[in-house]
Amino acid sequence: MIFGEHLRAYRERLDITQMEAAKILGIDHSALSKYEKGDLNISIELLAKIKEKYKIPDDQFLFMLQDKRYKSENPILEARESKARYIETFQDEYVNEVIHLKEYRDFTMDIVKFAKSDKERRKYILNRLKKD
Repeated sequence: MIFGEHLRAYRERLDITQMEAAKILGIDHSALSKYEKGDLNISIELLAKIKEKYKIPDDQFLFMLQDKRYKSENPILEARESKARYIETFQDEYVNEVIHLKEYRDFTMDIVKFAKSDKERRKYILNRLKKD
């Protein structure tokens, strides 16, 4: 497995889309696709940014770079913890920038009030975005 495949697997474990990841990394999603497929070499600067933005632990990142399988004692717990680290960072970096806006809070409350499942929430968000 090449580094790009490790990268894609880690991104998917975080449950983030390629579009979201590309925005976070400040690159085009087609470039990220090429990195994940191994069609494009990743610069040292981008490697550092990926590690930072995805919150990849040092030991796991080293295994990814060495194209080794990272063995965890509890992969399910580790996946949850990885996702929690990512979400916390996402909130700090993005949500805190808009939480003071009344419209953001109203929109968030509407999502929770009118949609009870993730599927309903996604549909509600997409419909609202289409209207605006």
